[in-house]
Amino acid sequence: MDVWRGPCQRKDGSKYYEYILVYTDDVIAISENPKAIMDKLNNFFVLKPDSIKEPTTYLGATISKHKLDSDDYFTWAIGSEAYLQESLQVVKKQIAPMQLTLKKKVYSTLPTGYKPELDSTPFVDDDTAIFYMQLIGILHWLVELGRIDVAAKVSMLSSYNVMPREGHFHAALHIFAYLQKHPDRVLVMDCGYADHLRPLKKADYSQFYEFTKDELPSDMPTPLGKAVEFTMFVDASHAANVVTRQSRTGVLIFVNKAPII
Repeated sequence: MDVWRGPCQRKDGSKYYEYILVYTDDVIAISENPKAIMDKLNNFFVLKPDSIKEPTTYLGATISKHKLDSDDYFTWAIGSEAYLQESLQVVKKQIAPMQLTLKKKVYSTLPTGYKPELDSTPFVDDDTAIFYMQLIGILHWLVELGRIDVAAKVSMLSSYNVMPREGHFHAALHIFAYLQKHPDRVLVMDCGYADHLRPLKKADYSQFYEFTKDELPSDMPTPLGKAVEFTMFVDASHAANVVTRQSRTGVLIFVNKAPII
């Protein structure tokens, strides 16, 4: 994907960056006036007239607008329902000859108490191993499209891509069954301030790294617009792997304090 950035000025005089995202023949313009960018591109490349509009899909993602209960404005959201439904059809078609179906009653991302590192079921055959890698690839893209609720479990199962066992294969199908039961979850990119979060104390690591300092890249762009504040949350299980005692780190969720473009 190509990302193009250029300085611009809003109608109120404030400065910010416009962006153009290009992937093959898919283009998204992010600006106070994105249509002006598309009209200019249309002078050099022929664009479909009915395609110049607010996005509803992009690279498999479902793009929509949501209004949260506490807000008086709409904000963008990214989802994966359309891609998920297509993926489910592919998975069901592939497992039908195996006399398998996706479970109906699924309450968690993995079977209760299941630990992939303890799985001792037989290794799958070559065809099933290839199919397993396809399943993991689909699940990884679903995570990219916003399904962060399965990110940690998909990462765990991807460790067995080279030699998956039957239990790993059925655990991957279990994740698809979970997604089938919860297909419409989206990530809402709220641009408001997260005032409901308690203040977090900034850690001081200077005593451990007294000879180091933060350095900014010499070629970094000049900051424009309002500042953005990031609050990071980590979902992890310390030493959860009962074999290696490695920790399972989940998703990093960022709550932004950012202005509306």
